[in-house]
Formats: sequence, structure tokens, C-alpha cells
Amino acid sequence: MMKPICYQKGINAVILLILLVLTFFAGKAVYDGKSFYIGAAASTVTPSQNNQKNLQDIENLYQLIKDNFFKEPNKDQVFENAIKGMVSGLDPYSVYMDADEYNDFVSSTKGEYGGIGVEITVEDGIITVIAPFEDTPAFRAGILPGDKILEINGETTEGLSVSDCSKKVRGKPGTTVTLKILHKDADATVDITLVREIINMKSIKDVKIVDRPARIGYLRVTAFQEDTADLFDEALKNLQGKQMKSLIIDLRFNGGGLMDAALKMANRFIPSGILISLKGKTINEEIKADSGDKAITATPIVILVNGSSASASEILAGSLKDYHRATLIGSHTYGKGSVQSIFTIRDAKKNVTGAVKLTTARYYTPSGRCLERDKGVKDFGLEPDILVEMSPQEEAKLLKTRLNPASKAADPTDERAGDPDEDTADFTDVQLERAIKFLQEGK
Repeated sequence: MMKPICYQKGINAVILLILLVLTFFAGKAVYDGKSFYIGAAASTVTPSQNNQKNLQDIENLYQLIKDNFFKEPNKDQVFENAIKGMVSGLDPYSVYMDADEYNDFVSSTKGEYGGIGVEITVEDGIITVIAPFEDTPAFRAGILPGDKILEINGETTEGLSVSDCSKKVRGKPGTTVTLKILHKDADATVDITLVREIINMKSIKDVKIVDRPARIGYLRVTAFQEDTADLFDEALKNLQGKQMKSLIIDLRFNGGGLMDAALKMANRFIPSGILISLKGKTINEEIKADSGDKAITATPIVILVNGSSASASEILAGSLKDYHRATLIGSHTYGKGSVQSIFTIRDAKKNVTGAVKLTTARYYTPSGRCLERDKGVKDFGLEPDILVEMSPQEEAKLLKTRLNPASKAADPTDERAGDPDEDTADFTDVQLERAIKFLQEGK
């Protein structure tokens, strides 16, 4: 069995500076090599001379705040803000989470949490939508990839991290949140009020035969969660039971998720060889396929991708592309080539009091490419084998066909009753059609 990738770890020396700040603010701490405990014995870490100067600067600043702020500062809040700033300044993906935020994060990997259902990142300092999750308030409200979230409940999002924004957006089901949105390619903003609900994401959807004579199977992967690989196996068995001869895997608008799930799925189709390589200060590892004779090697595969296919989506698509195991059709992918690990922070009773999601490595495809979209880097993401572009308006219509299951445009062979609404009545999914044609004709 392929070796799993551990997504969660205890705190280690990679966040030594956090440990030092914790020692200053919390007074007592101990580091055991796995988790960071507050409130136990004195710290065993000796700050270096340079770090002592940094700590002195922090101490002087805290004393300045304490002496001059118009009211007594909340020491715990000052401490937490110091850690948040330290971590969020590293890159768009590294964040500090308090206990509640960490619990929300764990829930989201299982596909259940209270919120509006949207994948976001920070681009040029602005909170930006990667993709809305299907069957969620954000999806139904028409929030689209590339949209900018400028305000949440009347408060600016300027300077917020992804974690800060998520904390403001999530909340008790049934309550409302108002977002000021600047749609992609729009000149004016719009206010959208959403009702929060429990997000129950289904990561494998629309398992069907899209061309009966050619027996072309189709399934859509909306996110990579703990159960996605198992659901994927069930879907494959379903399609194989219908005598599927070829397969379309739709990763459009899939912003990623758990790396393990993507690697397990890639392992189904690649018998041996490197799936990805991880390179970082403390990580230098090659993850290899080991399915051997059990790998599905004879079924032709097309993977549909677009600009919102990111992270774990690019791991699956990139590995199958490099081994010529799948043909990529669609538009250029997002370009997220980094890996985050979770480091939990615990108190003396080993209760989780917070966590750090930290970028610990870059990943490289089997051909040796890193897909990260760094500033100034032009060769990021995955270029499809067959380029089929869609305008933002067409992508919006595609998402709307998924909202309206009665739309024939979503699946011309769908026998369910109902007419598509007027916005999607004339819509054709040109990327899906090109995939079907490719598998019919082999070109």
C-alpha cells in the first residue's frame, strides 16, 4: 500500500521563533519535540543572540503598548495577534488558528462545517475566490472564481489573512453574513447577503455515462476530502458495471483539499514510479505509486481542468499527465505547488489550544516541475494538452447548469424532466464536448 502523507504534526523546531515569543508572553513553556505545551516547566530553548535582540524589541513594544494604550490591553489577545502576524506574513497559505478555528478546519476536511461554502486565497493583498463549493449558499448566490471579497458585514477585508476571513464568514447556521463582492471583469461592486448553513460537501458527483454508444464514463470531483478516494473507487465500480470503456474526470472549479486523497486516486492508474516529490527544509521525500498489476492502465482518460483547478487537483492531473496516462483538456490551471502541514499547540493537559498551518515544502510533478505561481514566474500551473478556453460568462453559465439539475446543457443524455432556465438554455459545455469527441475519435 502506498505510504500515506501525514498532514498533521506536532510543533517542531521549524517554528522556533513562535516558541520564543510564547516563552516571553506565556512565562512558562516546554517543547517536547511533538507538541508545544504552555504552562508546564521553564523553557528548555536558549535564544540565540540575534533572537534575544528580536525578543527585546518585542518586549519594548509590548511595554510601550501597556504604558500608553488608552486602556489596559488584553495580554492574551496581544500575544495571539503577534503570532498571527508572524505566520501570516510568510506566504498566503500559512496561518495561525486558535482552537475554534482549528476545529473548523478539521471539520472542513471531513466535508461538514457551518458557513457559506467558498474556497479563498489572498491575491495581491485582496481576498479572492478560487471557487465556490457546489450546493452551498455561495454557489447558489452566484459567487464566482476570481471574485474579490472587499468587505464582510461592512468591515474591510484589507489586511486579513485567509483564516481571519474564514472566521468572519463562518458562523451559526441560520444567521446571515453580507459580502461586498467585486465580480471578475466588473466595474461596480455588489452586496450579497447569505444565510449560513451546515456545509455537507459531496466530493464525488454526477457519476454517469455521458455517451452510451461509446460507453464514455464521467464523474466530477468537487474537493479532496478524507473519504474522496473511497467514493472515487465506488464510482469507478459503478461505471465499470455499466461497461465503461473510457473515463472523463472533471476537476474544474476544484480548489484542492487533502493531498493524500489525490495521491491515492493517482495510484489507481499508475502502477509504479514517482507521483510527486516534496522538497523543503525538513522534508525531502518522493511519493511513489505501488499499485502494480492492480493499476487501471487500459482505460483511456481525459481530465477536465480550468483556472480554478488547484493544489490537490493539480497533483492528480499533473501526475497522470506526466505519465501520459491522461489527456488534459480545458484551460490553464491555477498554480498552487506548495504543501502545508498542521502543527498543533497544546496546553499542559495536552488540550489543543491552537494550531499553525505552515508551508513546509514545495511539490514537484514526476517530470520535476513546481507549479507554484510565484510573482514573476510565468511557467506556473498545468498547461492542458488540448486548450479549450471559456469566457468568465461561459464559466458562470456552466456553474449555473450544475445549480439547475434539470438543464439539458449540463448533460444532453440526462432523462430527468424539466427545462433549463433562460440563462443556460443556449449554453454548450465546449470543454466537455471536446473531451467526448476526443475519446470517440482518439484525437
